[in-house]
Amino acid sequence: MTRVLLVAPPFSGHLNPLIAIAHDLRARGMSPHFATGPTRLPLLERLGFAADPILGHDPGAFDRIANSSERVASNPIKLARQLRANLELLVPATAQLTEIAERTRPDVILADFTAPPSGLVATRLGIPWITTMPTPFVLETRTGTPSYCGGWGPTRHVGHRVRNAAGRASTRALKLSLQAIFARRFRELGTTVYRADGSEAAYSPQLILGLGVQELEFERDWPDHFALIGPLTASPEPAGPLPEVFGGDRPRVLVSLGTHLLWAKSELPQRVCRLAAQLPDVSFVISGGDPSGPREVTRLAPNVLACAYLPYDAVMPRFDAVIHHGGAGVTYSALRAGKPSVVWPRDYDQFDFAARIVHAGVGVRIRNLGDRGSARAVQAALAWDRAPLVRLQQAIAETDPLGAVAAAVTSAANRP
Repeated sequence: MTRVLLVAPPFSGHLNPLIAIAHDLRARGMSPHFATGPTRLPLLERLGFAADPILGHDPGAFDRIANSSERVASNPIKLARQLRANLELLVPATAQLTEIAERTRPDVILADFTAPPSGLVATRLGIPWITTMPTPFVLETRTGTPSYCGGWGPTRHVGHRVRNAAGRASTRALKLSLQAIFARRFRELGTTVYRADGSEAAYSPQLILGLGVQELEFERDWPDHFALIGPLTASPEPAGPLPEVFGGDRPRVLVSLGTHLLWAKSELPQRVCRLAAQLPDVSFVISGGDPSGPREVTRLAPNVLACAYLPYDAVMPRFDAVIHHGGAGVTYSALRAGKPSVVWPRDYDQFDFAARIVHAGVGVRIRNLGDRGSARAVQAALAWDRAPLVRLQQAIAETDPLGAVAAAVTSAANRP
């Protein structure tokens, strides 16, 4: 029986795809075992998976980094603070993951791209290692549009090529500068940002699986060991009874800022209510992104409801459009259901998803939720041209990400 160690931080956008993969691997006769933050162990136990905690002595460690009190974006000072916090955790996390791997003796390690200890452990113990990447465009390449630059669009002319080259060089220089600043920590870990061949050491040199489709991506020179296999958007548990939302013939719009971004969520209800007041014939439903929250629905305005959590794939067919932040899960869930997006990116890679959504013709980006411009954007989304949406919907339907992962795991486990 093939033993697979799945590693991810305890965040829905990173762990949920691995849970879907684990369900499939188990059904194929393999033995999945998780290593993640302690806050998600009860969920994994309910699902019948063996799991070990990473940083179990400090359950809030992961959230303190991901749920920052302010926007990080590409601010070098804030990035440095975040990197320092990550590096402080990497030494104990790597030691704990080493112990887990030595005890469970996996044939393959399958790790989310935000779990760099996986590669350190896999390399030291000689275990095949596969990286999964829900946001494929964060991978550095030699050509094409770089990410984390505020959401640049595709390359159209020589000016864009110059811009892209400068962006890629700046990204690499920033990472190397941060490595120099935190050189002692990198030495403790026995790693660097880049390998000798220039590839990023955080990702597997053997196989990187991008959880997306080329039809949403910009042209670039992907590495030979990279493959786009399609998105994974299912919630980890059955949806169960769904809360009642607006009925009738009025258009319905789902609003979500995902599971992070607490600093942005605090003002979301007020902004949606301002927007809804301008569109009294449209119904809005806010999902707070907290699966552990109460299931009751709260009415915030005549045409605004709010609830703690709505599983995207289960509820998406009930809506006509989606207002969201540009997270991987909600972006691809909307596309899977053929729903147009109104994107309000707040941080991290969300600006890059917004650029791709706009370029693909499946949504519009807004700058300020609640103003007149956002009301016009919602009206435009409700009257959206279906052709681009159908094209992306079909592209996603033709993928088999679970089959691709299973084949990759089998191949890696059988490699001499």
